[in-house]
Amino acid sequence: HSQPLLRRMPAGNLLLSAAILLSGSTYSKTERMADLLSMPIFCESEFNRIQKSYLFPTVNDYWTMHQTALLSILQDTDLILGGDARSDSPGHSAKYTSYTMMDLTTKLIIDQQLVSLSMPDVDNSVVMEKVALDKSLDFLITSRMNIHTLATDRHTGVQSLMDKKYPQIKHQFDVWHVAKSIKKKLHEKAQKKDA
Repeated sequence: HSQPLLRRMPAGNLLLSAAILLSGSTYSKTERMADLLSMPIFCESEFNRIQKSYLFPTVNDYWTMHQTALLSILQDTDLILGGDARSDSPGHSAKYTSYTMMDLTTKLIIDQQLVSLSMPDVDNSVVMEKVALDKSLDFLITSRMNIHTLATDRHTGVQSLMDKKYPQIKHQFDVWHVAKSIKKKLHEKAQKKDA
């Protein structure tokens, strides 16, 4: 009760919720720490409400403003992009995939797309990377960006998408992924008796 109020909400609730979200921590870890300190904090449902009502819209608005400025600066350049996906779990059991596009010249992230297994155009977790890349490329092309080259991993769905839908974009494989594949094959050969 000693803290100031922001529109009838304790300021500490908003600040602690923002700190949890922006630090990449979780409510449960923070709650455990607060319990050890005998420090009362708000419940998890309040944390989720604050995120949904205040934090997510604010982060989204800031990202949209930042992305718009970046795209206007890069609009007249031939972009050389790197793209990769990150899923919420390894293997073929992912429910969410985030695809990130980086301009390799400036090292700036220019787009991110989130795809869920529950979306109508997503049949399974294997196709999420392709769908997310397609959404990203559609957005960038609609924003009148000139994409010259795109480096990705060696996902077969991505290769097919680039060949069929975006033949005007020079598609290359990321050197790290190529080297990883060669290393894996060499390792497998070295495991044999006669190697």
